Amino acid sequence: MNSDIWPEEDEKHYGRNEYWTIPTDGLGDCDDYALTKRKDLIDAGFPMPALRLAVVYSPQSGRHAVLTVKTDKGDLVLDNLRDDILPWNATGFTWIERQAASDPMRWTSLQPVMTADLRTAANATQGTPQASTGQQIPAVSSAKNGL
Repeated sequence: MNSDIWPEEDEKHYGRNEYWTIPTDGLGDCDDYALTKRKDLIDAGFPMPALRLAVVYSPQSGRHAVLTVKTDKGDLVLDNLRDDILPWNATGFTWIERQAASDPMRWTSLQPVMTADLRTAANATQGTPQASTGQQIPAVSSAKNGL
């Protein structure tokens, strides 16, 4: 999938800052890659609740969208900036928010900073990025409709 879409920012492509969509013309940004990967995996039979979009901070590219896949080995990350699939705690990302497990139209704020101590603890306990207590961020906006 990473080679099927040519990178192009929404401002240049659609004339607006954020537009989350499954591209039909082969052009898109990180959220478009993530949405397309999610659709393809659902079409292949993966359960929708196991596939959640996340917003992270990447030291290389700044604010960035990825797809997380919940497996029996923990949450894995599908990212358009790399072809390998990594556990969430091996990406080097700072996790900002992710679709809520119970409702994909809601977003859950994740731990805002992954310090060295937290990274050590996360590596010791395989699994899922933890949400801040009860903080929910609605997903419905003009930029995220259709998720």
